[in-house]
Amino acid sequence: MKLDEIDNKVNAVDLKVKILSIDKREINTSRGESVYYYGLIGDETSVMAYTAWEFPGVIKAGDVVEIKYARVKEYNGRLRVYMDSKTEIILKPGENLDVKNTYKEVKLQDISTKTPFVSVSGMISAITSREYNKEGRKFLIYSGFIEDDTSRVRISSFGRPLENGKIYSIKGARVAEFNKQMELSVGDKTDIEESPQDINFERNFKIFDIKNPAGSINIDVFVITFGLKSGIIKRCEICNKPLSTGVCADHPNEKTVLDIFTYFTVDDGTGIMQAIAGKNAILPLIGIEEDEIPKYANEIYDKMNEKLYGHAFKMNVDFVINEDGLSLRVNSISELDETGLKNDMVEGV
Repeated sequence: MKLDEIDNKVNAVDLKVKILSIDKREINTSRGESVYYYGLIGDETSVMAYTAWEFPGVIKAGDVVEIKYARVKEYNGRLRVYMDSKTEIILKPGENLDVKNTYKEVKLQDISTKTPFVSVSGMISAITSREYNKEGRKFLIYSGFIEDDTSRVRISSFGRPLENGKIYSIKGARVAEFNKQMELSVGDKTDIEESPQDINFERNFKIFDIKNPAGSINIDVFVITFGLKSGIIKRCEICNKPLSTGVCADHPNEKTVLDIFTYFTVDDGTGIMQAIAGKNAILPLIGIEEDEIPKYANEIYDKMNEKLYGHAFKMNVDFVINEDGLSLRVNSISELDETGLKNDMVEGV
């Protein structure tokens, strides 16, 4: 079968495809540690994701293979090819296969792992670079953000330079999920062109408007609950992990730093959502400097509760995905006139 012939009525398939990518993941199950492989396959008609519980070590990305006795199931709203111990994966040495590149053009707020490759346009910001080695050769990885009028998303480019402040049209960027948010990656086959255009970076939205993880969104909200366990926490200075015992298991000899962790619920008239905020957002609001955290340790909870609970704010937030859906990570907070926001909420109803 061709990939574009597969639908949710098909249970088993035989295919001839090119292996576009191979990734490996180790997991713990009731039977102990296990390994599975995942990635993308393609042919002249389409591209599709796969999961394989066994995978021949001689097969590399770019090889053409014949796959027999594979299964097809839906995962996260998209069809996926599954290969197990009954599946035969046969290498076809010397054969080539032209893969159809089908990239959906989307706004950054709409990217999802349901569409593994997309075309986007946006401005590059906060780019840094570092070296990495591949097959004995040194390359640069460029990491930062791309942003349009709907969202800001992390982006990584392998060996392809991206410059801060420039607007690019990027075709064939790969979509992944990282740290509960969406991420784009640029590789050898991605098309990149400078694309001068006007972009509105205000990104003012309602909670109801956001359906997928999205970064640097401005929302006007009331804080309607405040978390009882909010307060001061310790983090490892190296890896930034919160420390329950006061010592980092990975960096036991490194210093710890004090942070603020607070959680609360916000309402903007179109939806209610859980939010968390750290010291960068909270300290300016409560009028305390970072080096004053120990001094005011016994007062910080009451200060946060007094400043946040029942008041109106403009917040710059990242919508992130978790087990229950979307929640908010707060980047910054500024006070709003409560009367104006109340009127807006009534009109919205």
